[in-house]
Amino acid sequence: MKGNAVGAVSAAVALLPLLAGQVHAGSCEGSNRVRHKDAQCLHAKWDNDTNWLSHGKVEARNECPEYGTVVAKVDIKNFRDETWHLDDGETKKHNTQIYNVRHVYCCKDLSDICNKSDRLNEDGCRAQFSHSSADNQCRNVSASVNDNEECVITAECRISRDLDLWDSDTITASWPDTRNIVNCGGNLRLNYCGW
Repeated sequence: MKGNAVGAVSAAVALLPLLAGQVHAGSCEGSNRVRHKDAQCLHAKWDNDTNWLSHGKVEARNECPEYGTVVAKVDIKNFRDETWHLDDGETKKHNTQIYNVRHVYCCKDLSDICNKSDRLNEDGCRAQFSHSSADNQCRNVSASVNDNEECVITAECRISRDLDLWDSDTITASWPDTRNIVNCGGNLRLNYCGW
């Protein structure tokens, strides 16, 4: 019985480094912190001008909710930091009581996006198109981003289900709408064919 207890303690001690690594994975530390002024999709401001009659205030908002969730780290001096998941365009506000906010960061390792370029790029547009109904009916797909921050998709798409005929077409769509592209007999359209 004593040997089993020693073995269990040894196993638990051996697991500690692994568990510690899991705790730190995705923890918004070091280079994963993007200052709010360098994060296009995070608006943040705070006021540390506190006295015994007032409280410090901090607020943050996701400026790009159509691209995904922004995770903000509110760095509070001498107190526990807060992590906010901002998935819509609403402003989240909080009173910090007597504590001062040092900074608000966008967490690169936890967020879908800190800057539009995190998603609005060739790979991001291609990934969005892969969720569309047209994707499994098209081949030789290429993607790019134009000056209007839109995805430009070019592909050869099947003209008919019964025949091995293909036609090449190009369509421009916003990043969120790229997943709504449909194949209409070799022509790429948005949302529906309109026949």
